[in-house]
Amino acid sequence: MGLIADQFERAKQIYQTGGLWPLMRQAAVFTAGLLFLYQTYYVCANITENVERLSKAAFTPRIDDFTLEIVSSNQQAEELEARGCEFRSRVSNAIERLDKGAIAFCVFAGGELANLAWLATTQQAQDSLNQPPISVDYSSNEAYTGGAWTHPKYRQAGLHSYNTFSRMEFSLRNGIVRNRYVVAKKNLAPQVADAKFGNVRYGEARLLKVLWWNSWRERPLSMEEQEATRQTNGLHS
Repeated sequence: MGLIADQFERAKQIYQTGGLWPLMRQAAVFTAGLLFLYQTYYVCANITENVERLSKAAFTPRIDDFTLEIVSSNQQAEELEARGCEFRSRVSNAIERLDKGAIAFCVFAGGELANLAWLATTQQAQDSLNQPPISVDYSSNEAYTGGAWTHPKYRQAGLHSYNTFSRMEFSLRNGIVRNRYVVAKKNLAPQVADAKFGNVRYGEARLLKVLWWNSWRERPLSMEEQEATRQTNGLHS
């Protein structure tokens, strides 16, 4: 999600496993996505007080030598870099995002960035993340979370869930009652991972982009529709 290095990593893996033609085909798909994009989402929220009934030990990542760093300024990022933990060079517009107030939750394995997600507590910070523009009521102690990414080498190690737990803990300590976010309908893995937090799937949305024009529409789900989507994907809230 916005990580330049991830695109290179994927390109390298495609070339190594399939050769030049699959790489060219994937590049064509990526280029087409810059000209036209149609994507559907679930609009969700996690209720931060739910974290109190969960055991932090149950969300310990299955990797060695990991650290969580919560970064809310470029000065903090520079201090991290001095210690050998670099993430801004791997994240599109990271300097601007931090300047606009977005908070980066970084999990490092040794000094390598293994996982990242962002939390926004203002509209300005949310806008800087260049994510789907869902409605968030910041005046009612809501926040936005998005831009989640895991290094391919560390996938299936529980980092997404650990980062989610950490953001919920942080949010609860800071008076945030819920974190709103979107997840692509076809992206089942985070939906399954997020179900353990009792997250609420309360709406559907679609994003349409044609060149520089874009359109975003949300609609609420009824209680019956919410239950139907959970059953379809085998989820339980």
